[in-house]
Amino acid sequence: MPPADEEPSEEDTDAADLLVVADLVDEVRVLDERPRYHLSSCSWLAGRPTVGLPVQEARQLQFTPCALCGPDSTLVSRHRARLRDASP
Repeated sequence: MPPADEEPSEEDTDAADLLVVADLVDEVRVLDERPRYHLSSCSWLAGRPTVGLPVQEARQLQFTPCALCGPDSTLVSRHRARLRDASP
């Protein structure tokens, strides 16, 4: 885990997953003046004031995913699971 004031690294998102993330509206959390977006459960966010945004919008605003909590891989996995569960 990075020191309290140090920004976590950027999650390395697969190109195919990036295409999926670009269309998702699941909520992620951002902090003013910080470049990453996070899952609400990210330990790096503890005690910090955050704002919720759809991941699609966070990406459009040039935020990048946190490597600590892995929002892109998590949200893509959830999306694919929903598709599997919805198929006949």
